[in-house]
Amino acid sequence: MRNLLRALLPARTRDLARSLLGRNQPYGLAESELRRLQGLPRYAATEVKFFGRPLQVCDAASFLSAWREIFIEQIYRFRATGPEPLVIDAGANLGLASIASRQQYPGARVIALEPDPQICQLLRNNLQAHSAETVQILNCAAWDADESLLFAQDQADSGRVGLCGQVRVQGMRFLTLLEQHERVDFLKMDIEGAEVRVLLDCESELDRVENIFVEYHSAVAQPQQLSQLLGVLERAGFRYYVQQAGVCSRQPLLHRQAEAGFDLQLNIFGTRAAGDDSV
Repeated sequence: MRNLLRALLPARTRDLARSLLGRNQPYGLAESELRRLQGLPRYAATEVKFFGRPLQVCDAASFLSAWREIFIEQIYRFRATGPEPLVIDAGANLGLASIASRQQYPGARVIALEPDPQICQLLRNNLQAHSAETVQILNCAAWDADESLLFAQDQADSGRVGLCGQVRVQGMRFLTLLEQHERVDFLKMDIEGAEVRVLLDCESELDRVENIFVEYHSAVAQPQQLSQLLGVLERAGFRYYVQQAGVCSRQPLLHRQAEAGFDLQLNIFGTRAAGDDSV
C-alpha cells in the first residue's frame, strides 16, 4: 500500500496520506478499488465502492485526480460561521466536492451546477447514493447570460462551452444565482475556461461570498486572463493564494506543454477569514 500511495501522490501530500496507512479504506477507497481504477483505460465507465456506497465514474484517471485533491489534500475545506453553510459547486462533475462539503458540514445546503447532461445524471445518482439527495442540482452551465450554448463533451472532467461543441446545453447567468442568496459560505468554480467571463459579469455580487475557489484555465493560442481574474478577487476584497494544478510546463521557456486545449492551469483560493488553517 505504501508504494501504491507513493506512486499516486506528489511528495507534498505523502505525509498527509501516511497518517492513514493501515486503514482498509483510506479516504473512502479500499486498496483493491484503488488498484483496479489505476488499471482501467481512459473513459471506461465503472462503479466503485466509495465510503462504502456506490459511486458511478465515467473516467478513472480524472476521478483519481479529483479524489486526491478533494479527499487526500482536502483543498476545499473551509471555515463556516454556522452549521448550515451555503455551498455553490459550479462545475460539479461527479459530485465529489458536494459530497466533501456535506461530510465537513452535514447540515450544509449545496447547489450543484453541471452542464453535461450525461454526467449530470451520474451526479444525481451519486448524490442520492451518498445521502445527499437534498443537494439542489442544476443541469446548466454557469455563464454571463441565460442562453443556449454549444458544449463539447469529453466523458471526463474537461467538457466545456465552445463552438466545437457536439450538444446544446442551457447557460444560466451566474449573477442571478448569487443575487438570490444573502451569503455564500463557499463558492467552488471549475468551469473549464469560462471562469473569467463569468466572474467579471458577477463581480458586483462577490461581496456575498466568504470563501472562493477558482480553477484558472489558460487556453492555447488565446490571450491569457490571469491578471483579470486576480483583479476581480482583489477588488472583491479577497486575500488570494495560488497553487499549481493540472498541466504544467517544467521548462516553459523552451517548451510549453498543453493538455485538453490548455497550457496552464492554476488553483486559486480566496478568503476573507483571518487566523490559521486549522479547520
